[in-house]
Amino acid sequence: MVDPATIASMAGKVVLDIFVPNYLKFAYSALSSSQDDVKAAEAQGLANLEEEAKKQNIVMEFQAHQARVAQEIAIAERIAASNEVVIEEYYDVFGKGNAGVKADSEAISLGVSGEGRRVTKRVIRFSGWGEHPPPVNEA
Repeated sequence: MVDPATIASMAGKVVLDIFVPNYLKFAYSALSSSQDDVKAAEAQGLANLEEEAKKQNIVMEFQAHQARVAQEIAIAERIAASNEVVIEEYYDVFGKGNAGVKADSEAISLGVSGEGRRVTKRVIRFSGWGEHPPPVNEA
């Protein structure tokens, strides 16, 4: 006889395969894997934990870049399949900083200043589904 926990686990995997998109499966797998790596590094001490944190930070930056690329590809595919597309994008990133040291016979002064401005707006609207012919294979 099959254990109810085994049946529940198998049913959960089937539901996961049917209803959850692949990118969510990948994210779940990556999170589970990173948690295992952190627990292993914790057991080995602070130096290994710090090294693991640095590695995971690099991996997260890489995955964030991949997610942005995947998002842009999905937008491009939706644009290709739409009747009408409205895109409004505004980007204005500005930053400035100064640091200085002043010394005279009476005192030493140290100063740091900075300013920043950020305007970001991105609106993409799709309407309808266009009827595009399938690609023609060129021989």
